[in-house]
Amino acid sequence: MIASHQHRFIFLKTRKTAGTSVEIALSKVCGPDDIITEISPEDEKLRVAAGGRPPQNFESPPLERKAYNHMGAKAVRDLVGQQTFDEYFTFAIERNPWDAVVSLYFWKYKDRDELPDFEDYVQEIWIEQLANNRRLYRIRGQMVLDRVLRYESLDAELDEVWDQLALPGRPDLPRAKGNARPAGHYRELYSPASKQRVADVFADTIEAFGYEF
Repeated sequence: MIASHQHRFIFLKTRKTAGTSVEIALSKVCGPDDIITEISPEDEKLRVAAGGRPPQNFESPPLERKAYNHMGAKAVRDLVGQQTFDEYFTFAIERNPWDAVVSLYFWKYKDRDELPDFEDYVQEIWIEQLANNRRLYRIRGQMVLDRVLRYESLDAELDEVWDQLALPGRPDLPRAKGNARPAGHYRELYSPASKQRVADVFADTIEAFGYEF
């Protein structure tokens, strides 16, 4: 999560949506008073190499409570206050669920010599946890952010946000966590059963954004 008082925006980081890459890009335009939460040590090295600010102002004190990675909208609103949350530009990213499930599959098992069966994996609890992305940009089921960008057109949409906020430079996204997945279309891994499983678990997201298999 990043809350920039200098540029009056709040970025909420969802899972498997290039959120770390966006955080690194945003941290390059942040000021000394902005809130920047921690990412993994490996990704912090990428942030340093990109010239971004390291984690800062996220602990308690100076905050009333510690800010953290993948912080949801209600927790962020409670942290910064209703007025700030309403006045700042708030945004996150969402992704086609069938694609996101495949991305998590390769990331979760990237250190294994052999991948588990995809059909078995899709039945596990990790899928429900990934579907909880929707809770990060909703409060009591209602969308509360100014914008939810689509991962599928992230470069263009992030450019629009950059212009809207009059941020310096251009968004230059590093490839954080992008090496675990081999080439190929996500549809290649699915059977009718696993396709339906994702459709059921992510029904809210699919309906809200009009995603199709």
